Amino acid sequence: MDLATIERFAETALAPPNMVTTEARVQATEFFGDLKKKLAINECLILMRESKNSFVLFQIGQAVGEIVLRDWSLIEGNDAQVAYKTLLEFVATSLSLESYVVGACLKSSAMIIKRGILDGKSGDQEELYQFIHHMLTNESSTVQAAGCLFISALIEQFSSAWRNSKFSITWDFHLQAKSVFENNGLRRLLEMSLTTLHALSNQDDIVGNNFTYRLCDRFLEVSENILSWNFSSKLYRRFLSNHQETR
Repeated sequence: MDLATIERFAETALAPPNMVTTEARVQATEFFGDLKKKLAINECLILMRESKNSFVLFQIGQAVGEIVLRDWSLIEGNDAQVAYKTLLEFVATSLSLESYVVGACLKSSAMIIKRGILDGKSGDQEELYQFIHHMLTNESSTVQAAGCLFISALIEQFSSAWRNSKFSITWDFHLQAKSVFENNGLRRLLEMSLTTLHALSNQDDIVGNNFTYRLCDRFLEVSENILSWNFSSKLYRRFLSNHQETR
């Protein structure tokens, strides 16, 4: 797919109302919808490395997760791992990304990790947690913030039941994935969040540094979400109780 064509449609999609017609904007929206259906994973990753257009990067960040989940039964485990790791490395090494691009990439990464937690296609979980640890201990506060956002994305994915017949995601799968995540991942993320929060709180003039102050707020929010976690065992008991009441 020609990058220049993709970026031209991106400019049309984001142009002010007085600069493009309604028909042209609709055409641009349809173009990106069709693009996600046609692209392969490797093509997405190439476009991500080559494009500097934020809207294109946002669309590609979304597309990677959707394509991997759509083709899950057809792809090799290594392809799924390369996809989510490339997204994470892209976020960690591209420090000037728009926040919505970062969010799209991290959400897709979290979706892929959750989808592969039962069949092992998303790879060694310990390697994942080591990567998060390196993000949180990085000298760059921007990378630390991305690490916090990634933890938030993982928490959101494993706490929600994104049932979708298009991706063969069922409530039973969600419950099993959630249970596996609770056995190790949840505790590890809490430990890393609190450790990072403690390190940030010991910095000088934390109140005067607006970025660090907001970063502490993010880690507090993540920790609060984990500490108020609705464990799968409770959901299963509730499901059984509701099932028995309807019989």
